[in-house]
Amino acid sequence: MENGQARASSLDHLDHCCRLVSEMYGKSDIGSWTNSDYVRLGYILYKKTNVQISPNTLKRIFGKIKTDVRYYPQKATRDALAGYVGYGDWEKFVSAAPRHAVVTKDPVRTAQPYFEAILPDEPKLAPVRKRRKMGPAYVGLMLAAVIAAVAFAGYELFFSPSAPVNAALFCQNPVGENPHSAAFVVRGIPESYDVNKEHYTIDFGDGRRISLIEGDSLYSHYYEVPGRYSAILKRNGVTLDTASVYLKTNGWTATAKMMYDTTRVYPIDIQNLLTRDKKSVSALEVSRAGIDTNRTFFVDFINTQLTHIDADNFELFIKLNTSAPRAGVRCSQVRVTVFGESSKHVFDVMKPGCTHWTNLQFSEVTKPGELNQLNFLGVDLHTGGTVTLKVVDKHVRLFINAKEVFETNYKKPLKQVYGLGISFSGIGAIDSVMLKDVKTGKSFAGNF
Repeated sequence: MENGQARASSLDHLDHCCRLVSEMYGKSDIGSWTNSDYVRLGYILYKKTNVQISPNTLKRIFGKIKTDVRYYPQKATRDALAGYVGYGDWEKFVSAAPRHAVVTKDPVRTAQPYFEAILPDEPKLAPVRKRRKMGPAYVGLMLAAVIAAVAFAGYELFFSPSAPVNAALFCQNPVGENPHSAAFVVRGIPESYDVNKEHYTIDFGDGRRISLIEGDSLYSHYYEVPGRYSAILKRNGVTLDTASVYLKTNGWTATAKMMYDTTRVYPIDIQNLLTRDKKSVSALEVSRAGIDTNRTFFVDFINTQLTHIDADNFELFIKLNTSAPRAGVRCSQVRVTVFGESSKHVFDVMKPGCTHWTNLQFSEVTKPGELNQLNFLGVDLHTGGTVTLKVVDKHVRLFINAKEVFETNYKKPLKQVYGLGISFSGIGAIDSVMLKDVKTGKSFAGNF
């Protein structure tokens, strides 16, 4: 039979995890969540952890759907929740939070349902004494004092900011080749803190994150795909500091990955890649790298180097073919990434009907397809086409097949271009790349 005390501790851990999930989601007031929040959270969890949790299950976990006893999800669901907040699995989450209090109950009392209020014994009333009737002015003054006291207490409890933390994140070896083990140092965080109130994380910029452990200041992360990454130190979901990591290449590289395999990537070793004679990789070459080409896979072509090209004043032209229909390829997409010093420009082009999965990012301006109408990115390029990106003084214009489809402005400068990334689902081909600085005329060394 399950030990009641251990069960209570498990529920405490679950409640704490729910609070962390709500902070990561960006809406810490769980009581204000609507049905769309649970649908969206389920989608985010699936994208991050590949575990599908229905909105109704999430409602039971977070208490939206009331039950006679506290709902406790199965391990795969708990692993997904722990993974979303930066832990490997549920056991690692529990072991990293030793301060969670175990709620003990009087063994003589009858167990109460989880959502039933436990009321104190009714107090005995003292004899009522006759008092002189108070005037309206006195009553109003007392009422105002009570309201002010309650308001102040509520502000202190719910709205007063946490104590300021002068935290900093440093990378001891920010520049390397591929792969690269980056060493990060965290400074300015208290050696001990209440894990129920404070949650520190590092988002490494490659889709992975960790939760910080009390007393530790040195963390290592393994980067295995070329590019420029911004590692972000956060406290309760709020950015405290960032540090850049840059993985350089010697010319163009190709790296393959599987859709649901988030633990490995597969470099494709090919000489003279993306030159006049070699503008793609074959399914056989991808298979030899270790990819099951009968399933959904992606190939990233990346060229990262110091370009001395202004990332806020450039023109990029690419002639390409997305993948022809094949096993695992339905949307025939391409993603183009321009790596900047402090951020990046990213856009997707997919078959019409697949634009739910598209994304646009120009520095701090982001537009995910699941939350925005991006039908203009729905173009089938498997028989060939062109994409053009023009940026002048932080004003962006995007063209597909010589037709302007989008424009916007951004504020945060990217400064210098640190390279390009062109990613296909399945087998795509790149016929030519032309990147140049519109003010100086400086050309990208990876042009062909």
